[in-house]
Amino acid sequence: MFIIKNNGKIFLIVLLVSVSILTFCGKAYKSNHTKDVDIYDIVKEAFLTDKGYSEKLSKHMSQEVFKYTNIYNAYNVNSPEYTKPFKVSFGLKEDSQKTEDNITYVKMTYSVTIMDSQNKIIGGSAGVPITFTVKTIDGEWYITEKEEAA
Repeated sequence: MFIIKNNGKIFLIVLLVSVSILTFCGKAYKSNHTKDVDIYDIVKEAFLTDKGYSEKLSKHMSQEVFKYTNIYNAYNVNSPEYTKPFKVSFGLKEDSQKTEDNITYVKMTYSVTIMDSQNKIIGGSAGVPITFTVKTIDGEWYITEKEEAA
């Protein structure tokens, strides 16, 4: 009985130390990975909007970046073989940020599938890496470039 109680105490101590270490490491990891800019919502809207380049987007993104990001510009949705409304499946994940001299490089990965109302696949991509160049001036950020593997 004495051996079980001692082993139980040792187990409890090891468990508490392990949880403490994991908690500390998790907090340290989060504090070292703060974002310089949060572009997620604007980038997602740029990909998915069917209303074109808006005033809201123009505050944070050039028209050229929008043109090459928007799925309605990238896929042949105006072909007579496809019927509206379209169904879009979209995923976007931020992978990392790196800032040098008020320029932040935001690496993201996206996946998209676009189908017409008859379930014909118009196009799509999966797990595509993309990097946005973001300039920050007086606390305001603006996406100036987009780089995507061809």
